[in-house]
Amino acid sequence: MQDENQFDFFPFTSAIAAAPDDNPFCKNVVLRRPEEFKPGERPQVSLHLLVKNGESCVGRLLANVGPYIDEIVAVVNDTTDLTIQILREYAAARGPEFNLDIVEVTHESHPELYIMDVPETYLVGRPLASEMYVGPFTGSPVLADWAEIRNLGWRRCTKPWILFLDSDDVVQDPESIPGLCVSLLANGAELGCSRYVYGLREDGGSQSESFRERLARNLPHISWVGLAHEILVGQQKTAHIDGNLVVHDMKDSQGKDVRIPGRCFKILYHQARLNDWNVPPRSLIYLAMEARVVIPNLALAVLDRYLDVSLWPEERAWASCLQGEIYEQREDYIKASEWYERGLAEHPSSKAAFRLCRSRFHECKWQECVDAFQIGVENKAVLQLLDNGPVYEDMSKILVSSALEKLGRLPEAVAMCREAVVTFPHNSNLGLMLEFLVEQAGG
Repeated sequence: MQDENQFDFFPFTSAIAAAPDDNPFCKNVVLRRPEEFKPGERPQVSLHLLVKNGESCVGRLLANVGPYIDEIVAVVNDTTDLTIQILREYAAARGPEFNLDIVEVTHESHPELYIMDVPETYLVGRPLASEMYVGPFTGSPVLADWAEIRNLGWRRCTKPWILFLDSDDVVQDPESIPGLCVSLLANGAELGCSRYVYGLREDGGSQSESFRERLARNLPHISWVGLAHEILVGQQKTAHIDGNLVVHDMKDSQGKDVRIPGRCFKILYHQARLNDWNVPPRSLIYLAMEARVVIPNLALAVLDRYLDVSLWPEERAWASCLQGEIYEQREDYIKASEWYERGLAEHPSSKAAFRLCRSRFHECKWQECVDAFQIGVENKAVLQLLDNGPVYEDMSKILVSSALEKLGRLPEAVAMCREAVVTFPHNSNLGLMLEFLVEQAGG
């Protein structure tokens, strides 16, 4: 079995006005501004949506990216609110030349895309680690092929470019879309991945973030795969875009409130057992990610199976870190550190290093804790498609402050703790820690 994501990467840093010059891993690209396109010259873009009960947020998304899209193709699943009406009213306001294509999906219209959430569904095939899944079960249908439901709409897009967003997303800089289409085409890239930010702190920083497929040429060989945590594949050259097309997941769609608990685990587990565990490596790692909370022993067995077949170093590093987190939850910090170190050996991941910083702290290995943190800082500049995010660094600063104090390096401990306080200004315990360190350092 091969990984789904076996393709060439073209990393570049883009900017609407002037590209930064501080990332040695990227080619710098300056984008054309929207007003620089002559009439009829701007690249045409289809907006591809998958939405369930998005009444509370889909209008905001359309206002956000509307000036830069020329068509909407929306797959609307199991929806009971006014989402479709809002889409139709928007299209009508854009005029008769604007195309709106809505695909409605329910268990009645597309039964092949659903499984029933009953115990018998998860007893097909054989267990992998003598596991017993005990639910809970809802007795209701579960949409179980998220790639295929996306492809229902993806294949109906008619414009040369397709922009993929969820209804509760907001694009930080939608004006970058036309220029990115031109730059991607000029550099032979068929698909662009950009930063996806989850949750915002009070200072405007992100709680966590990753890279996500976002803007693609409308080509027949590009399509969605994966029953859950679906991704785009089939591309020959993909661009990492750092600096533009930053998307914030606002997590405020009403559709999220009616999701079946544990649905991703249920989908992936059923499919793995149905196929006697002969599923793509990406499906294995996502199943492990879901199972580490539901059935930890199953997660470990799945990760071992994954590491036997996967060829993608960055994803192998991610799998190693998942192993480490399971052992860390069991307070086996020595084993956790071994897995985090393996992850670093597979790929220079900042998160792997910050996790190692955490486990070394629990081992009371103060210098190793500080060293791991420095490795994480050094690897921040490396663009990562998987498992990216700044919050691990910010949280690690608290641990490093304490480790530096244990090492007798008080001025450094004070400086690091002050950085942490800037990020977490309302953490009273952190404030007390800073006061203690300042006093220990002699003011």
